[in-house]
Amino acid sequence: MYAWLSKFTLFFYPSIFAVPTGQWEYIIDVVVNVSNVETFELSLSSLNATSLPIQLDNNIEISDISITTVCSSTGTGFQCRCEEHFTWPYSICLAYGACDSIPSAFCKCTNAIPADGQFCQPISALLAPVEYEVDVELNVTNIETVDYLRSLLDNGGFTLALGPTVNVTDIHITTVCYPNGTSFQCRCEDQYVWSYSNCLTYGACDEITDETCGCINSIPTNGQYCQPKKVLPVVYEYQISIEVNTTDVDQLRKALTIIPFPVQINSQITILDANITTVCSRDDTGFQCRCEDDYLWPCDKCATYGECDGSANNTCGCIKAIPRDGLYCQSIHHQTPPVLYEYIISVELNTTDVTLINQLRTTLRSISYPFSINNCIQISEANISTVCYPSSGGYQCLCEDQYRWPCDQCFLYGSCDNITDDTCGCINAIPPEGQYCQPAHQYSNQNNTVISIPAVNSTPVPTTAGTTATSTKATTASTTIPTNTSSTTFSTPSTISTAPTTPTVTAVPPSTVFKVEMSMELDKQFTATLNDSTSSEYKDLKSRIESVLKEQYKGITGFIGVSVNGFRKGSIITDFVVQTTQVKPTEVAEANKNIPDAMKSIATVIGSVTADYNSQTPITIPVLTYTGTSMTLTCGPPDINVGQINGSEWKFNGKKITESARIKVNTSGNVSILTVDNVILADIGLYECILIGKVINFNQKGDITNKIQQAPIVQLQSIVNVHCKGTEGQKQPLKCCVQSQFTVKWFSSSNILLETCITYNYVLGKCSEGQLIRFVCKVDDLKDYNKTTEMNIFTEGKIPKCDNSQYGTGRVGDESSIGCGVGQDGSRTAVCQQTGWTLLQDTCIVIAINNLLIASTNLNNEGIPDFVGNLNSTVQKEKDKIATSSATISAIVDILNNIADVSTGDVTAPVMENILETVDVIIGSESRQSWTFLNANRTSNASSALLSSMESLSDRLVGEIAFETPRILLNRTTTFNNSFTANLNIFIKVPNINSNVFFTTITFSTLDNVMPARNSSFDAIRFNTTSNYTVTDNAINAAVVLVKTNVTVQNVTLSFNKLNSSLLLNPQCVFWNFTLLNNLGAWDDEGCTFVSDTDNIVTCSCNHLTSFSILMATDIPPELREALDIITYFGVGISMASLVMCLIIEGYVWKDVTRNSTSFMRHVSIINTALSLLIADICFIIGASIAKNPLENPGGDYNVPVGPCSLLLFYRTVMVFSHMSKSIMLAIGFLLGYVCPLIIAVITVAVTAPGNEYIRADNACWLNWIQTHALLALVIPALTIVFINIIIVIVVLFKMLRRGVGDATQRDEKQTLVVIVRCLAILTPLFGLTWALGVGTMISSTNKGIHIAFAFFNSLQGFFILVFGTLFDSKVC
Repeated sequence: MYAWLSKFTLFFYPSIFAVPTGQWEYIIDVVVNVSNVETFELSLSSLNATSLPIQLDNNIEISDISITTVCSSTGTGFQCRCEEHFTWPYSICLAYGACDSIPSAFCKCTNAIPADGQFCQPISALLAPVEYEVDVELNVTNIETVDYLRSLLDNGGFTLALGPTVNVTDIHITTVCYPNGTSFQCRCEDQYVWSYSNCLTYGACDEITDETCGCINSIPTNGQYCQPKKVLPVVYEYQISIEVNTTDVDQLRKALTIIPFPVQINSQITILDANITTVCSRDDTGFQCRCEDDYLWPCDKCATYGECDGSANNTCGCIKAIPRDGLYCQSIHHQTPPVLYEYIISVELNTTDVTLINQLRTTLRSISYPFSINNCIQISEANISTVCYPSSGGYQCLCEDQYRWPCDQCFLYGSCDNITDDTCGCINAIPPEGQYCQPAHQYSNQNNTVISIPAVNSTPVPTTAGTTATSTKATTASTTIPTNTSSTTFSTPSTISTAPTTPTVTAVPPSTVFKVEMSMELDKQFTATLNDSTSSEYKDLKSRIESVLKEQYKGITGFIGVSVNGFRKGSIITDFVVQTTQVKPTEVAEANKNIPDAMKSIATVIGSVTADYNSQTPITIPVLTYTGTSMTLTCGPPDINVGQINGSEWKFNGKKITESARIKVNTSGNVSILTVDNVILADIGLYECILIGKVINFNQKGDITNKIQQAPIVQLQSIVNVHCKGTEGQKQPLKCCVQSQFTVKWFSSSNILLETCITYNYVLGKCSEGQLIRFVCKVDDLKDYNKTTEMNIFTEGKIPKCDNSQYGTGRVGDESSIGCGVGQDGSRTAVCQQTGWTLLQDTCIVIAINNLLIASTNLNNEGIPDFVGNLNSTVQKEKDKIATSSATISAIVDILNNIADVSTGDVTAPVMENILETVDVIIGSESRQSWTFLNANRTSNASSALLSSMESLSDRLVGEIAFETPRILLNRTTTFNNSFTANLNIFIKVPNINSNVFFTTITFSTLDNVMPARNSSFDAIRFNTTSNYTVTDNAINAAVVLVKTNVTVQNVTLSFNKLNSSLLLNPQCVFWNFTLLNNLGAWDDEGCTFVSDTDNIVTCSCNHLTSFSILMATDIPPELREALDIITYFGVGISMASLVMCLIIEGYVWKDVTRNSTSFMRHVSIINTALSLLIADICFIIGASIAKNPLENPGGDYNVPVGPCSLLLFYRTVMVFSHMSKSIMLAIGFLLGYVCPLIIAVITVAVTAPGNEYIRADNACWLNWIQTHALLALVIPALTIVFINIIIVIVVLFKMLRRGVGDATQRDEKQTLVVIVRCLAILTPLFGLTWALGVGTMISSTNKGIHIAFAFFNSLQGFFILVFGTLFDSKVC
């Protein structure tokens, strides 16, 4: 036995230090070998009795002794167990094997002594986590992969367990490097930077700030990556005021003086200082609040509450109240500089005494500024600005020294002195707006005008005494680390200081100069020199026009000037701008009216002058709009008077907006409102509004970039069916997803928050009965975005009828609704049927395509080229998602129809090429299942709509075009030699046609994936919406060709290559008739005639042009079905009677015919064959009566039970030929006859039945071929036995022919062999022919002769067994 004595803690105090300030701690491991348990127990008790610490000498002491590990022999090895508080680490448990459990990655016992001398470790030490940072380098070439990884990592915090002791707690992308020309650039992600040395070594490709950069021009050779940004700790300083109610201030004051500051509260908080600031005590009239040393009350408190001592420097040490705002005395060392508020006060004086004005002027000049009104207010200056007096029928207003009238006032009211620097000193009126002269220094810019307070009404001397009250409201500027200040204080410094106030002029914002943009058309030849502003012709015409315009517009109110901006082609369109400080529409209209007469000397004006004002105020736009909601943009009201508004016009990115079901414009008065419903990301851009005025048009713009955001798309399974197994603790996960920029939460139906993560595991209790529970997944902070999940819990049945990973579990009739994939919106709903989950509704649509569908509703002809280019690029990018999304395909068809409806003009080659490339994506074989689902719709037909849009667009094609995609061939060319011939995979010939006539042909090689094969005789009852396909007996067996021309054609010959050369029956030459079946559309043969079917080429002749193809029969001809049913039922009836007779006869003659082993084995085989075939025939009759015909019961369940039909049919076909020739092989015969078929049947059913793919959905009691090829389990054994029987016949005949006269074969034995050979020779061709004909019906499903022969021979097998197996036996008869 070994024991480790650990935790010997020795403290060594080195003698080399004068003062023992240092010490070292050692842990010494000691291994003790003891031979028995008694010795070990004695040692343990001795240790427990030892008093610690033990002083070994002056420098060393033992502080603790513990036994950590005890190892004992087990016979085959050792076991090492840990004592209390000790354990083995996870690595040792794995290396040597744990002899107990390993909870939390530790164990207490191992099956060996560690070879490296390790021993049990303290549990506390092993529980201490160790953190590692691992760098991983990923090489990717697709930026989308990086973006996807980034979005995946940005979804939130997570933990990833790599083992019991290793967790990945965080993953971040630090560095992304990509090629940049001939080198690389390495950029850091957020919160990461390059070090200063790397920025210098490799060169920074952005700015270097704080000795770091975010991008370098190379990949570091030393394998370094971006490092986390270093965030320096922020030190916050707080000043805390504490109010203490006490009667002994001196004791508190003394206590604070003896505390040594600073005082450390913890590692993060330190108290720097604590002082008493204010002491308030009661007196006879109330309270007095005195400041301690180095503290004072601010000015405003002294003035508000009254001083109880002398004041100095606008402060005081005592006030006569406790401030109501909780402020205290402020430190004289940390007072905030006073905030000065400056006011300019204008004062108007009405007087008729000029001497009073002079006296006032003298008085103001004699005052010494600044002077104080009180402690808080000073007047810094006071001046007279303006003096107005009567002057010959009006007034003149003169400015005092250092004041001037602005330019607009000088022009508006007329200057009575010279205008210098766009100002004047006198005007001929009193401004009605109350303006005064402004300080001259404000007019450094000619466009700046100054407005002042109301003017005088008589002979006034309006002086404006501007009182500038400058006061400081000091806020607390000094802050300290949090302190506990124990004092009877009110400590929030607040000081009001006074500053001078000066009577001066009120300065108001400058007046606005309005620019009205105008244009007029001159009846004069435009020359190229008018595009050159430096040419003499340009300058001359500009000068002449400007002189006329100035003369006409100078009379309008506030006129400043007019200038010509340029000339445009269209005769000569002249653009000019009129500048004015005030816009009066009547004046502008009058001036515009006079322009034509005034311009006659230059040129005749065509039409009228147009005027526009471009507002600097943007259109009113909502702060944020989510897609799918409505957005309202408001234009106006105009910020100038533009007069009467007659209407409005809106533009988007420079193109006129046309009203539609989605976009509405409402103009009322001088405001126009644009409402956009169902907003999409494509609505982002620049909007322009024109309020069309009678005189002036008002224009506004608004950019809504970053104002529209993709709405949250909540993806979840809205209907969940849960099979409750009756045990508590069963969990059902509920998953809710949304885009990365949003977060979601789960709520129960009672609106209680369940969990804030995306997946919520609902725990079921014991379910005694079914129940319905609702859960709501809500987007955070957006109340209108949520979806509901209904959980339908059921208990009946041990195994649900439907169960798969996509839709979950369900009973027959239950529905399950799931969300869509990434980048899609909508849901998929399936219904549980006997065959499994069947798709009922699919609304999943690619978001980008849905946005284009919405945008196409207000598409105009001008926007088609850009739109179809965008459509094509989007479809190519999303084609993998589109092929499997029926809703997206339907949306693309709707878009194409919208384009066809809007496209009123010519369709150019680039537009048609983009459209055909789009169509090429949705007609491939990958989308066949989606089209099958769409074609099952009883009310609309997307395939017919697709073909209609192609015909509509092809009608408007212009020019010669030849274009090809992988599945489409377009050719538009002209006729010659009075005929048209084209060989575009389909040979087309149109004789007797005029030359130079355009023919357009579009060949769709895979439109058989798209178009349903129904014809004009199709009955709508054959729609099968449950199985999502249309029942039909025909197939489109050629490409679809669209032929168009602009002339009448009465004879066209078309030759089609067959797609499936095995289809030979009933070829029909058809065209697509859009009006059949209540406008659903179907193939029609009216006007088309079948000509020939030679060498897999079907030739047709038609008397019109449209979209053509051929239909061919794919199933038993309808007229033959009734005959085959009669043959089958009569034949099976005869066989059943024959088999009963066979069994009766065999029972009657059994003893006589089984005297030798060969005969015995033969009759055993006949009885087993007859019995199995009889049961199979009975089952067939019952199954045929039970099974529902899919054509007569659309949407019903037409599968028959697997047990009573399919298995016995399977047995029958394999056992028919199970003949053995020797008695010793009887057991083997039963094994081959029953056990082998049973094994094959069980395996086949086990593999195919769970997915409901064992038998065909459209033919009751027939093994499946398309999905699982289960039919091979029948065909292969049957054909193999036929082959073996033929070999047996050949071998037996060969042996019989070689027998000589001297053979000792018994006579009855020889007779039996003769009968066997005869039966095999007759039955094998009959039964072999039956199966050969069965294979023939599969290869050529429309051949009448094969079907009749198969039904005849197959139904009479029982009759053949009776005749050739029993009646032809001479012993029986």
